[in-house]
Amino acid sequence: MKDKLIPSNAEQKINEFNRIGFHYDLVAKKIYRQRRSCDDPFDDQSFMRYIIAGLISFDMGRMMGKVEEAYDFEGKGFGSRLNSKLQEIKPMLTPLINLNLSLTKSGWQQHKGDIIEAYDILSANGKGALNANPKKHFYVGATKILHFLNPELFIIVDSYAIKAFQNDVPAGYSATKYFKRMEHAQQDIQDFGLEKFKALDEPDTPITRIYDKLTFMTGKKILKGGER
Repeated sequence: MKDKLIPSNAEQKINEFNRIGFHYDLVAKKIYRQRRSCDDPFDDQSFMRYIIAGLISFDMGRMMGKVEEAYDFEGKGFGSRLNSKLQEIKPMLTPLINLNLSLTKSGWQQHKGDIIEAYDILSANGKGALNANPKKHFYVGATKILHFLNPELFIIVDSYAIKAFQNDVPAGYSATKYFKRMEHAQQDIQDFGLEKFKALDEPDTPITRIYDKLTFMTGKKILKGGER
């Protein structure tokens, strides 16, 4: 049986992340609060601004283009490209944005095809790409957008998370690997115990946010040689 690398020393990892990642949490809490009051995140331009602010604050700004065009919804700025992508994925993701649909509940797995298609659309390179360099993909940003759309369901997968999942999913970015990592996250939380897992952080913290902190700290320690 493989070691449960990500949930190991969970309390210590959460405490350490909350110490060094205070700035991330300030922004994340604002986004989650706004999301809870937003009925349709695909058509609410106000919430799109929160998504953009979250992406910039979560270190994606360098891939998004000129900062002064980030909130441009009329021209060719990031806001306009984001709005187009959200309209494209709305038909497939609408059943998955209900905040009562959690990673730990059953039902979301039957939407595998929709999740994979939405990930591919958000991360795609080429014309209309979210990455300011259309030759490059927007893999990490895609998972952050999905997370902001439903922070109770979608996990964030960045370079630290890739390392953290190394015992379960081969390195690299793809839609199928993202779905597999969601499944492993669900199993980790269930094995840990949902109520015990929720108690690791503040009461209103989405479970995928808690898990994100664990993957961040796990991957960080691996890169420093502190975890295997």
